[in-house]
Amino acid sequence: MAQRLPRTQAEPLSGLGAAVFDALPIGLYVVDRGLRVVAWNSLREKGPLGVPRGRALGRPLRGVLPPRGYRATLPVLSHVFKTGIPHEETAETRAGLFHVRRLPVRQGPEVTHVLSAFEDITERRTLEMRLIASDRLAFLGQLVAGVAHEVSNPLAGIAGCAEALASLATKGSGKAAREARKFRDLIRREVGRCEGIVRFLLDSARADPGTTSDLGTTVGTALRLLERHPAFARIRVVARIPKELPPARLETDSLKQVVMALAMNGSQAMPGGGTLTLRAGRTGPNLFLDVIDTGPGVPPAIRARIFEPYFTTNVGGGAGLGLAIARTLVRRWGGDVVHSPRRSGACFRVVMKAAERA
Repeated sequence: MAQRLPRTQAEPLSGLGAAVFDALPIGLYVVDRGLRVVAWNSLREKGPLGVPRGRALGRPLRGVLPPRGYRATLPVLSHVFKTGIPHEETAETRAGLFHVRRLPVRQGPEVTHVLSAFEDITERRTLEMRLIASDRLAFLGQLVAGVAHEVSNPLAGIAGCAEALASLATKGSGKAAREARKFRDLIRREVGRCEGIVRFLLDSARADPGTTSDLGTTVGTALRLLERHPAFARIRVVARIPKELPPARLETDSLKQVVMALAMNGSQAMPGGGTLTLRAGRTGPNLFLDVIDTGPGVPPAIRARIFEPYFTTNVGGGAGLGLAIARTLVRRWGGDVVHSPRRSGACFRVVMKAAERA
């Protein structure tokens, strides 16, 4: 296109026009029909993709934009010059998420220039996703509490049947009585385990700010529960939890659930094996627990969605609830779970309030 369009003299903005151009809170640039830059505002000079105005004005757009960006932009500009129809799109770059408008500028009947406007919508989109996630988690919390209450009723009935079976079993001494006692004990054990799950679900919804847990003990318990899981067969687990750390203001079962969710998330990022590191420390009034894997890391394009309920990138499985539930549990106790970008792998940091030892 650039070779066929007639070249026009670049006329940079000056005076009030230039001041207004720079005052607008969006990135702007204008090209003529020869695809030369004739205007470039101050916001286009900033950020990872910024270019100084002196290196842009009067130059072909091909030499100003990165090659990949130019290849994507060229057909859009061609279409606007040819049809005079504005073009809108959402573009994701390493600088963030942008709403991009390409607007035709006419002098007479001919489109002589195209104005490109870039509005950074990264923060807005993040807030929108957080609101959606918050609504989903609120619904999920109500659902979980309701299920827990409903499950407690049949559990009580099963426990009563087990006790009735126990009273019959104690009256005999033969093989049938021994088998009955064995099944009675099995029912008792499984009912107790289910009751523990119900208590955990209900307790998670009503956090007691006075409850604390020991990081080293809780992390150790969680890792022992996971060590026989097939996902950890080829994963080396390293735990670095200083003994001198004070307790965390977070209920033990909730912390254990968080550790297991983050550890499972890390294992899913390393299907071929790797190293999972759990390290803890103190920063000011808070404690932190980092769960670090040596997988491929979280691509920038999906970082804003990783804590969204039901969002998952795991191929062939995963409900996408692990990270969402982990963050929800920790936030109920005044902490948070955040993703910390790394050069390689991924790091999820659990931030908790510290409780001084008595």
